[in-house]
Amino acid sequence: MGRKPPRNIRHFDFAKLVHDMEQILALDPCRRFTFGTTVENRTTRLWVLSRATLLRTEPFDFIKERRQLVIIFLCLAFSSLDRMGWDPTIAFSHLDKDGRRQYHIKIENQYYTTVDVLSDSAADSPLGRATRVWKVKDSSDKVRVLKDVWLERDRLEEHKIREAILADAKALNEREEHSFDAQLEKRMLKPIAYWRVPVGDEEDDTGAVMLHSYDLSNAQMVNLISPKALSAIETQSVAMSMPTDQDAASQSGTAVGLDQHHPRRTILESVSAQEQASSHPRYHYRIVFEQCATTIYDERSVANVFRAIVEVVKALYVLHSAGWVHRDLSGGNVYWFNDEHTGLIGDFEYATRMMDRGRHNVRTGTPFFMAAETLVNAYLFTSANRKLKDKSQISIDFDLVKKKNVSKTWVVAPAVPFAYNPLHDLESVWWIIVYVLFFNDDVSISSSDPTHRQRKMQELFHGRLDVNDRQVFLRDFNRLPDAQRYLSPSFGPALTILTELADVLTTAYANSEKTYPTKIDDRSFFLHPLLSEENIDSLANIKLVKVKENSKKRSSSEVERPTKRSRTSLSQGLNGHRGGTRSHRYTRTQTSLRN
Repeated sequence: MGRKPPRNIRHFDFAKLVHDMEQILALDPCRRFTFGTTVENRTTRLWVLSRATLLRTEPFDFIKERRQLVIIFLCLAFSSLDRMGWDPTIAFSHLDKDGRRQYHIKIENQYYTTVDVLSDSAADSPLGRATRVWKVKDSSDKVRVLKDVWLERDRLEEHKIREAILADAKALNEREEHSFDAQLEKRMLKPIAYWRVPVGDEEDDTGAVMLHSYDLSNAQMVNLISPKALSAIETQSVAMSMPTDQDAASQSGTAVGLDQHHPRRTILESVSAQEQASSHPRYHYRIVFEQCATTIYDERSVANVFRAIVEVVKALYVLHSAGWVHRDLSGGNVYWFNDEHTGLIGDFEYATRMMDRGRHNVRTGTPFFMAAETLVNAYLFTSANRKLKDKSQISIDFDLVKKKNVSKTWVVAPAVPFAYNPLHDLESVWWIIVYVLFFNDDVSISSSDPTHRQRKMQELFHGRLDVNDRQVFLRDFNRLPDAQRYLSPSFGPALTILTELADVLTTAYANSEKTYPTKIDDRSFFLHPLLSEENIDSLANIKLVKVKENSKKRSSSEVERPTKRSRTSLSQGLNGHRGGTRSHRYTRTQTSLRN
């Protein structure tokens, strides 16, 4: 009767519970944290999962310690909704025509009603930022974009980072001929509302509010293993603009894990009573943007993709000149805003000054788009010895690119041992273009060799920290035109642009790393190949279709089909409705590195 069940059985029960708790947080945006219980013969324990920690109590005998059991039941029965993990600032609104749940979300004194989910893949991770992005309508029925995120306590809010960048850009105006801050601002998403989400009279926090500032320095944490297998490349082609954030998980000794045979099954590796782990509290933050633009993932015009890239590179020119780096450029935060026929850049959550060397300044980004050097945290071009072919120096005027005899430099702290620099942002832009060309077909003329393309997609966008294939692909840019054999034939002009960009980028790497990059040559070299109107015009009539959609026309032996699953909430939502969203999602395990 009092004998403990075998360790593997207990761990399987723990895994099922943790999985259910993770599902509640993943599917129901009305939940801030959740509880669970496990019973082992006559002992039981309580579990708590928030976006920062997974904790469990010591087991107690509920036969002998009846008082403790009664206290737990009374607390669960009579606690307020917010004490039970519900968010008082978000409530169920209605079911749309497709049966998907929509919500009223509060920011200060205004409510926004959701229309569609733009991104929620990060919510699948039990620990992390849990970023959700919705298309919403305000009280005037205007369409906006709302982002909901759990930020580390020592991180600035995104609107404050944006303000600091623009202030540094404005300081350049006194030394230059341009209104740098104005040029940058019109190429950035514009926030119109934001706040730290409160619970009652306090700003919500995974430590001070949820755990009442309980000291976790000696708490027993639960370790979960990291995923061993990545999902198929076709599932990775889903637009994932907000990939999972794992910085706090890796630093706290708690890592998210999935069973490789059952991708949605969370499993435990070990539970060590001696393990000491610290908590990394997070606060709840929301921001609303004025523009509802199309991400590069979803833009169907190749010409518009390149036009957007041009505007984003101009924005990066100012950002870098002001002493900042973005550090998280991806296909999900580069936009085409059709209303104003321009490109926009967003998601400055991880932007930092180049001279800052805080604890978060090691490695960050989305692996699909990260520079090879950033992935391996080391310099890779120190042995090259080439010079820029065009010896004239280029300056930017935001409408044209003019050649001038003016030289500037970005000053970056000495590499000890590695420092993120502006070239890494530009390489991320390059990988965005590669992604667009490989994960899409021309509607009119599709790839004649999808198997070869599929193999290259697997090599370049596997989501791991292995950079061999990616580095070779970038360095061996002279072979890029060969990709026309297995991509859509009409992509030729785009490959020409990509080849020229790879040439100037690798040359800039080589020149800056001759003595290691304490200085980065400040030229707008990256813009010059992009501004060929002849090349852009040749792409004007190309409309894209995603490979995963186009593959439905072919047999599954040619291109692996995505695995779909229907997810339904495990909890009851506010007002008696079921929480969460009933939706079809693609199984995916893409990770992002955050520090």
